[in-house]
Amino acid sequence: MPSILIEQPWVVGAIGAVITILSFLGWIQTGNAIAFKTGCATAIATVLLVLSNVWVTSDREMIYQFVMESAEELEKNDVKKILLRLHPVPGDRLASIISQLPKIQFDSVRVTRIHSIKIDTRHVPTRAVVHLNAVAVGSMQNVSGKAPRWIGLTLEKSGRKWLIVDLEEREPQHEFMNTDSYSPIPKF
Repeated sequence: MPSILIEQPWVVGAIGAVITILSFLGWIQTGNAIAFKTGCATAIATVLLVLSNVWVTSDREMIYQFVMESAEELEKNDVKKILLRLHPVPGDRLASIISQLPKIQFDSVRVTRIHSIKIDTRHVPTRAVVHLNAVAVGSMQNVSGKAPRWIGLTLEKSGRKWLIVDLEEREPQHEFMNTDSYSPIPKF
């Protein structure tokens, strides 16, 4: 429920608007003071809840921003900033990718679709799994090309920021052809 209040303010706004309008219509039709007070209270509460969306950033929104900023940094070939986004003790797959990163010259990196962001607050520290598709254009050792990939990121929350713990990459159609039982990424 709290995620709806933070991530979907239009739902709260729509429900609040309907209740406010119905309350004021009831007040106009009957002259009942309770309907007027209900309409005023609902209007104020709706405005406050919608404005709270501006001030509060959810973990899901932070992760979305994290993924987009990471793609921009890859596109700029800013290896130092990318390394700051990684967990101090990366997994084997991630360590292998890190070792290849300085050899790759990216021309463009674009996230084409984020399939899911699953956050596990039961795990300490909080973990998240992000499934997405991306397309990278670049070169490595005088060989250039375009690489569309499905990417599974495992993130861990450290304070107020997220760090990449593990990364899995596969063919771009993996999300559509994969069943949950096959995926090595833990499901929550």
